[in-house]
Amino acid sequence: SRGMIQYVFKQFMDSLKVKKRETVGTIVGRDPYGNIYYELPAQPQLGKRRPTRWYNTADTNKADVLDKDRWAGFDSDLPSEWESWLRHRRTEPPTDDEVMKSLAIGEMKKVNAAKLEMKRLQELEAQGLDTGPPKPQDHEKTPYPKYKEFEVMPGEHEYQEKDRWEKFRNPYMEDDKK
Repeated sequence: SRGMIQYVFKQFMDSLKVKKRETVGTIVGRDPYGNIYYELPAQPQLGKRRPTRWYNTADTNKADVLDKDRWAGFDSDLPSEWESWLRHRRTEPPTDDEVMKSLAIGEMKKVNAAKLEMKRLQELEAQGLDTGPPKPQDHEKTPYPKYKEFEVMPGEHEYQEKDRWEKFRNPYMEDDKK
């Protein structure tokens, strides 16, 4: 029984050999947004059955291992093919052709959505209906007063010139090109 306890203790201590694990990953690829993707191979003898994958964002150059540092690069552009590779949904990293084809399809969808929206607005105008943004309903009105001299979100004012939704607007919509 003493030998069994020593064996279990030795296996437990071997599983804690974190310092033996590599810390510098190999560059696997880059995407059109400037993100760089890395991978450490799996090391089952140290308890790592799956490879570790992460990326550095182009904006912050801060490493983000998915599900470890949730705020590093959380607002960066990330192609869906690379995200599926990071989350181990695919074994091989995507090729540049796959990523560019997916981005081209996304742009085509934006163009088609803008055309459909313009057609819908023209139909509403022909019927004599209001095409402006919807009015806030009673349950959506804020119960607290807002003052111009105070911040609404930390670091920004509601009445600033900067439009914080500019990045998310469809660039092909005519009304959004103000």
